[in-house]
Amino acid sequence: MNYRYKSWDKTVSRNEDGILEFAQAWEKGEGENALLFVHGFADGPHVWEPLGTELAERGYSVKALRLPGWNEPIENKRTINLDDWEEAIVHEVSDLKLTHPKVVVLSHSMGGCLTTVLAQNHELTADALVLYAPMFAISNERSPLFTSRTWFKIGNAVLPRGLIIESKYEEHARVNLPRPKTARDPFSPKNFYNMLFDSMDIFEAQSPELDMPLCLVLPGEDHVVSNPRAQQWFEDVNAPIKTLVIDEPSGHVLPLDINELAESDRLVIWLTEQGIAP
Repeated sequence: MNYRYKSWDKTVSRNEDGILEFAQAWEKGEGENALLFVHGFADGPHVWEPLGTELAERGYSVKALRLPGWNEPIENKRTINLDDWEEAIVHEVSDLKLTHPKVVVLSHSMGGCLTTVLAQNHELTADALVLYAPMFAISNERSPLFTSRTWFKIGNAVLPRGLIIESKYEEHARVNLPRPKTARDPFSPKNFYNMLFDSMDIFEAQSPELDMPLCLVLPGEDHVVSNPRAQQWFEDVNAPIKTLVIDEPSGHVLPLDINELAESDRLVIWLTEQGIAP
């Protein structure tokens, strides 16, 4: 795995801080209200470029953060813990609240689980939450012989903490072609997987309660996370407003698979109904 990681690393470009060139945090737009985008596992801010750019043109201030460790060298990743990810999200929301009356968090996959955990702990001071295919549970469709949770327990028991693990599966896209590994961040130390499952365990232990409007967007098919678990949570969660959207053509990588023009139209209408107009 060290060899495979080093071979892959030679095919990508990093800036002077060691961050992958294609995965820099970015900001667009000068609207009164702000949207904060949070990426998922093995990804980065670039996954939000199509949708975020369109919403900035519609009149919002848009920011896509890069969670600590992601798209950085493997030695940096080994120093990151779950608190680092959560604190980065809380800090960005608080910072945006200083200059914008309303702030909305839009998050995908692992980012969706992280932001939901924060929201249900009442640590997320956002004015609305939009979740795209949140990773509340891993799908077993790609898990041979045992469930994904069983494989995690086996690996966690026998593999060293610092081991590099390569994500062997391509991303689950149904509308667009999956991105190559040179446009993603496919190598992670084992501790990142521990943090991922820890976040899901915290989610499961929480009461499904939100104090902000919720919009849950799910793909028609998902081979990465469990659609049924997200739908069950949606039925159970208490929120001031909750809306469920199923984008039938899409796969797990909703930020790229969903039609950004149609989704922007829908989001502007929904956010305006919540008093968060562009």
